[in-house]
Amino acid sequence: MKFIFGIHNHQPVGNFDFVFEEAYQNSYRPFIEMVERFSFLHFSLHVSGPLIDWLEVHHPEYFDAVSRLVESKRVEMISSGYYEPILASISDSDKIGQIEMMNDFIQRRFGVKPEGLWLTERVWEPGLVKPISLAGIKYVAVDDTHFSTSGIPMDKLNGYYLTEDQGYVLGVFPISQKLRYTIPFSAPEESIKIFNQHAIDDQSVMVMADDGEKFGVWPGSNELCYGEENWMERFLISLEDNSHIVDTTTFSQAFHNSSSRGRIYLPTSSYFEMGEWTLTPKSSEEYNLVNSAVDSIENMNGRSYVKGGFWRNFLTKYDESNWMLKRANAVSANLPENASSSARESSWKAQCNCAYWHGVFGGLYLPHLRHALYSNLIAAEKSINYEPVEEIDIDHDGKKEIILSGKSIRLFLTCKGGAIREMDFLPADFNLINTLSRYEEYYHKKLHELNNGKKSSGTASIHDLVQTKEDGLENFLHYDKNHRWSFMDHFFKIDTTLDELYSGSFEDIGDLPNQYYTRNIQNGDVDFNHSADILQSQIEICKNVKLEDNKIKLQVSITNNGNEFLHIRYGCEFNISLLGGHSFDRYYLVDGQKPVDPYLDSKDSFTAKTISLVTEWEKIKTNIILPKTTSVFRYPVETISMSEGGFERIYQSSVVVPNWELKLAPGDKFKTTIELVTKEL
Repeated sequence: MKFIFGIHNHQPVGNFDFVFEEAYQNSYRPFIEMVERFSFLHFSLHVSGPLIDWLEVHHPEYFDAVSRLVESKRVEMISSGYYEPILASISDSDKIGQIEMMNDFIQRRFGVKPEGLWLTERVWEPGLVKPISLAGIKYVAVDDTHFSTSGIPMDKLNGYYLTEDQGYVLGVFPISQKLRYTIPFSAPEESIKIFNQHAIDDQSVMVMADDGEKFGVWPGSNELCYGEENWMERFLISLEDNSHIVDTTTFSQAFHNSSSRGRIYLPTSSYFEMGEWTLTPKSSEEYNLVNSAVDSIENMNGRSYVKGGFWRNFLTKYDESNWMLKRANAVSANLPENASSSARESSWKAQCNCAYWHGVFGGLYLPHLRHALYSNLIAAEKSINYEPVEEIDIDHDGKKEIILSGKSIRLFLTCKGGAIREMDFLPADFNLINTLSRYEEYYHKKLHELNNGKKSSGTASIHDLVQTKEDGLENFLHYDKNHRWSFMDHFFKIDTTLDELYSGSFEDIGDLPNQYYTRNIQNGDVDFNHSADILQSQIEICKNVKLEDNKIKLQVSITNNGNEFLHIRYGCEFNISLLGGHSFDRYYLVDGQKPVDPYLDSKDSFTAKTISLVTEWEKIKTNIILPKTTSVFRYPVETISMSEGGFERIYQSSVVVPNWELKLAPGDKFKTTIELVTKEL
């Protein structure tokens, strides 16, 4: 049996420096020091571009050690898209460009030309064969799930296969799910048993290629691998002692020294767990019930015939993900030919996959990762010359967005709700509406299990961990009925409370944030109009957006066109995200003064003429200026998500809702003006 031990080390664009350092000290460094001691071991290694950039600056000795292993032909360096994009989600030119960027680094730093590719999140689509081949790659690794759903029995997944598209041929290796779950979470002897079961002939190959972070970063794994249990050393000794059964090799050696097992055409897929994560909560529940049912059928691998969603489903599950990705891809596609290399690299950094989806890691739920993508795409976008007003269908929903560009601000307006869905402060490369709605997730029901004392103990795979970082998180499970954009209209009852707004339990009369307004563009101004039945009357709401350098002037008029007297409260919702909800350097000012509780995650009902949101770290101040002292609600958007460390509460944005009690007789009109002014401190 030939065993390919594949390691994929990665940190996202925009992750905190201390996270990089902890991962290096707990995983990357001890792993490389351990494997250097065992001269028999051959393995394949992939290091992502964001991590490469950090290591080259902070720990170049890591690559010195890797170079020694490359020179002794003990390690094969694996390529990828440099900034770890989901290749299927970006253009072919960006696929090839990012892979060639990684190929160039490996050639320059280690003196070898890579032939294999780490396929990010193993997201496979048949159309990848051609661009990957054109980038000089000969083989990739995907999960055995990809093969089993094609009808290949598990006992035939002991080597590589060939696939093709348009005459381009690529080798594909199946990664063993059994080994992924056994290494390093079961005794080393369990892996030897698996090798024994699958060693049919001397051409047999098994692959365990997975995150390097499971060897030191995942909860409890550092102690497991290098502490008292010393799993890593015991595993390597076990491999050496059983060299008559299993021989370590690399993808390259296996590809060139053994024949393929045949031709195959793989369906669109990723690893098994991803198939569930992409589904809605109800679909996830049904999917798990079906899997449980087929698991109970004797002598049949029923899961081979059950398939969940695929990666692109995240773009329908989370609108914020789709918007970011379409923005990043549009920026890359529209860069002029003479754009600088730094602009091109910034556009590629904005394609880093981690903040576009969510599974067992925080991903999309982490504001700092989303901010890094926005920051890079905004920086790259400065190489593109926009007209003051443009109309483009950015998110590909069949309806054009409106882009207003000024010296300091760029606005993206949508007819859905007549809202501002992105507001970029260009001097700081900062999207001030980088937020996330509160979504229901299938795993939220596990919070009730935690309350019943079912916390995980010991060292387990992160797929099995059930932990929480804070007690009482089930009390923060609220779900939104609309997107968290700005300049959105709400009509609600006069006695609606702050807590009802915060929890989303209030009655949103007319549901205007989810209605489509008509629009008119004239002299750089944008008008939105909508008519709606409100209580026993009918209103017409007209809104105007005007951009003046760093000032956004918003006008609202509401006319009672019905025959009944209208007594109701109107609120205009603004979401501003400054990344930190409970940090001393990020706070509210009310009429120029700090309130008793100034934090951005605070709740309050008050009156004011000017509400300011400040981040001293990024040196940005946004003022919401009202024509006179007005009633205001403020509260945070906080999501409950699951990550490798357990359930956690995450601040997403601060909601500010100026609101007015309207008493409109038939034909009466209410008018107001709101100004948004953003400037550097």
